[in-house]
Amino acid sequence: MRDKAPSFFNGISFQLAKIGIILAFVLSFLLSSVQLYLDFLNQEKELKTLIDRVIQVATPPAVRSVSTLDDELSYEVVNGLLRYGFIYEVVIYDDTGNVLAQGSSTRPEVKTRWLTNKITENTREYTANLLLPGYSDGTSGSIRFSVDMDLALEGFYNRSQTALMTGLLRNMFLVLLLFVVFYYTLTKPLVRLSREINNINPDHPGVNRLTQLPAQRKDELAQLIASSNQLLAIVELSLAKRRAVELALRKSEEHLRQIIDHLPVMIGARNIAGYYLFANKALANELGYTPDQMRNLHVRQLLKNSVFDIDTMLQNDYRVIRGNEELDVIEERFVTSTGKQLFLQTHIMPLAFYDEKVALIVSVDITERKNAQAKMEFMAHHDALTGLPNRLQLVERLEHELRRAERHGYFGAVLFIDLDQFKTINDSLGHPVGDRVLEVVATRLQQSVREEDLVARLSGDEFVVVLTVLDQNIETAALRAGEISEKIRTIISQPYMYDSMELRVTCSVGVVVYPDKNNSVHELLRYADTAMYQVKEKGRDSIEFFNEEMADKVSRQLTMEGDLHRALDESQFELYYQPKIDIQSGRVVGAEALLRWNHPTKGMVSPVDFIPVLETSGMIIDVGQWVLEASCKTLVKWHQSGLWKPGMKMSINISPRQFRRAAFVDDVIATLEKYPIPEASLDMEITEGIVIQRVDDAIVTMTTLSERGISFSLDDFGTGYSSISYLKRLPVSTLKIDKGFVRDIIDDRNDRVLVETIITMGRLLDMELVAEGVEEAEQLAILKSFGCNYYQGYLSSQAVPLAEFEVILADDEKVGE
Repeated sequence: MRDKAPSFFNGISFQLAKIGIILAFVLSFLLSSVQLYLDFLNQEKELKTLIDRVIQVATPPAVRSVSTLDDELSYEVVNGLLRYGFIYEVVIYDDTGNVLAQGSSTRPEVKTRWLTNKITENTREYTANLLLPGYSDGTSGSIRFSVDMDLALEGFYNRSQTALMTGLLRNMFLVLLLFVVFYYTLTKPLVRLSREINNINPDHPGVNRLTQLPAQRKDELAQLIASSNQLLAIVELSLAKRRAVELALRKSEEHLRQIIDHLPVMIGARNIAGYYLFANKALANELGYTPDQMRNLHVRQLLKNSVFDIDTMLQNDYRVIRGNEELDVIEERFVTSTGKQLFLQTHIMPLAFYDEKVALIVSVDITERKNAQAKMEFMAHHDALTGLPNRLQLVERLEHELRRAERHGYFGAVLFIDLDQFKTINDSLGHPVGDRVLEVVATRLQQSVREEDLVARLSGDEFVVVLTVLDQNIETAALRAGEISEKIRTIISQPYMYDSMELRVTCSVGVVVYPDKNNSVHELLRYADTAMYQVKEKGRDSIEFFNEEMADKVSRQLTMEGDLHRALDESQFELYYQPKIDIQSGRVVGAEALLRWNHPTKGMVSPVDFIPVLETSGMIIDVGQWVLEASCKTLVKWHQSGLWKPGMKMSINISPRQFRRAAFVDDVIATLEKYPIPEASLDMEITEGIVIQRVDDAIVTMTTLSERGISFSLDDFGTGYSSISYLKRLPVSTLKIDKGFVRDIIDDRNDRVLVETIITMGRLLDMELVAEGVEEAEQLAILKSFGCNYYQGYLSSQAVPLAEFEVILADDEKVGE
């Protein structure tokens, strides 16, 4: 709405005229006052001069009248002075003070007496002493007259009135003249300018321009109009640009809104009161609303089913808005209007939203990740096939039960269950059938115990049952554990039906009662496992309780495990070398590296005692790698010193766990790259048991290493499975005849036949034959007659330390020379 034009009395001309009148009158008053004051002083001066002259004229006759006491002359003097209009009373005194003559006139009424009284007095008296000639000692009389100051100042008043009237008229004329000049030179152009400005279209200010003043005018108003026209042009251009920018911004805002609505993240804005001011489609859809419906709704209404604390949410918004800080809310959990559970990971940051600061909420839906995480957590604590708790959850639960049993003084039991001959089902019917049997076993185990008991699957066909709160008496608890174990054994041995085929599986159960002697969880599991293996050794399908003898055996094994760990860390292991002799020439053609343990207090420990512990504890992998690296390092040393000749081979024993390890090939290749041994100088001895179970995997491993120049020997041939069929598939170059056959070869015809058969078969398969445990010359002669290639044994040398074997190599080299 445009402003109305100002009225005349509000116009600049009137205002300037009013100001001019006031200024003119004030200035005129000040100047007139000064002028009147100066005129008044001048009038006072003239009056004084006049009075002095009157006294001067009147004194001589007055003196004569006093001296002669002439009354007539005195009255003449009095009347003479009264003729002055401003003197209204005259008195002449003789020398004694008596009135000689006296006269007065009537004082007229004048309008200026109030003013005269303000600036001076109304009446002023003058007295002059009359001195007689010849009298020098005093006066002879005096004359006194009174002056009417109004009449004396009458001329001053007349001049002042004329001056004031003249000044007033002059000022009024000047103001009128200024008003006319201001009106035509300033007010009228300004009125037109105001009217034209009011007529300007705000949307298109450059269309209507302001009327220019005549060209001869170069004043500020002309410059203002010219500048205003330039400003209008600039504003018109700016508005055009702004409209273009606004159009682009609207398009950009629309595009941005579309992008935000199509983002997979949920975006919203809440004010400090908790009301939503904005929400994209993703957020609105998840909460069961539209973006428009969410606007201006409170968070308590939108998220009334939320599991997340709304007060905490509002406090977070307050911190963001008032504290100007960003917050990461790790996780929020909601229930949507459809009942769906929603997990969000939210980031809150301050945002200037139009005219207020709000909290911008950016949330990512992590529901699938949370579900996957929950599934992974379940899988981390449960067996994938049977859904039973796995080893991790078993250990946690058993630790809890141990503490609870000790605190409340009751006993429980751990049952270690292993299925008998389960491998036969897998090998003959396949793993799917085996998996189905395991599922049924798991179900039967759960049905055999109470809900408070725990059934877990360790691996393969091994299960563990934890029986809780059996009794406060250990004998009674053991009896109940035995009864439940027998129940489990009976249920598991019931037939399993698969495609009209009846399958039967038995189990071996090892039982240990807890708590006892502050045993740990792992010790309890080991004890139960040991008891279960006692069942296996006695014929399977039975129950065995862990006893003291087993405990002593386990304790010795645990002690040895600790010693073996220290032995590896403290370099207590060393390699002994037993020469391999060519039967025909008697020359050394290689050696077998044998592990020895020199205990710092017990001395040399037999391999028969510590090798099984290395196998069962898993340390054989690290120790086997040490044997490989030490052997390769020795080969490099012997080759550089010239002791190791081309064609000679160093044999090392590879354990089943080491060979079947997934990283075995990579470890061997890395060792060969680290130690550049002579070509074809390393031989690995493996047993039949290593390859017979996984022939295809064994072939891949042996073939890969054979390509690296490593040969393989089959150790203790004839003592294991003795399956001839796999020999033609394996990349084996050497068969080693077990010393058990060689020992009785002289006296036992059967051993001689077996040894001869093995040698003949090996030669037909283009394999080399090595006989172990040769101690007598007659044994050697028989082996030589059968065509055996090499032998090892005390007949040549037992296994010796590194230095002694180097002496053997040196002596053999001299013999060859």
